[in-house]
Amino acid sequence: MGNRRAPSLSKERIRNLKQYKKMPDDEFEAVWENKVAGIVTSSAFESRIVRKIDEFKKDYDVDDLKANDLLTLRALAQAYITLEDLEQVYYEMRIDGIDLDSDKVFKFEKISNVMSSIRNDISKMQIDLGITRKSRKGDKEQSVINELETLKDKAKLFYEKKMFYMFCPKCNMLLATTWFLYPEEKNNKIQLICNRKLQSGEICGHKLQITSKELLDKKGVNTEDVPEFFK
Repeated sequence: MGNRRAPSLSKERIRNLKQYKKMPDDEFEAVWENKVAGIVTSSAFESRIVRKIDEFKKDYDVDDLKANDLLTLRALAQAYITLEDLEQVYYEMRIDGIDLDSDKVFKFEKISNVMSSIRNDISKMQIDLGITRKSRKGDKEQSVINELETLKDKAKLFYEKKMFYMFCPKCNMLLATTWFLYPEEKNNKIQLICNRKLQSGEICGHKLQITSKELLDKKGVNTEDVPEFFK
């Protein structure tokens, strides 16, 4: 008996399906040859696959998948659909109860084993595609951590740009940092005494007097001899 394909599925129509649009021509031709050879899905089943892939798109980022990944995504959708159908069959078989002396027990065991195998396949395909629930949660957590670090860096930069730094001109000790609402006001004056204990055991004791206008003119730092750790 010769090979034939369902008349409702044309090559052009298959090519325009979402899962095949971005597929390279050579890979699509291989898929089409399989369909011509008799591996043709019904339009109803094809619609279920498309709907299942659309469900994935709502929860996962699958728009940038490569051709091979798209094939895996399709296989994942089929696996989910098959598992759903088997679970329905399993449920309907249980409605009438389980007779340990009947063949139904062996059918239960066989269906259960098949469902277990499909679940393992689904798990492996999810890992291959990087769309497991665990990895999605990890990505979100990492994204939050990165965002917090970015905000901290921005806050630090903002702080450094807005604050004024006053060093002891004698020993380079950082005596104070402050922020002025009106730094251009010439009458804003600060007086600081350096109480740093020097290596000799003596107290530095240098008195620093400076205005906010002077600090503003010096770009927020009262001395050019800034300690290396501050740069």
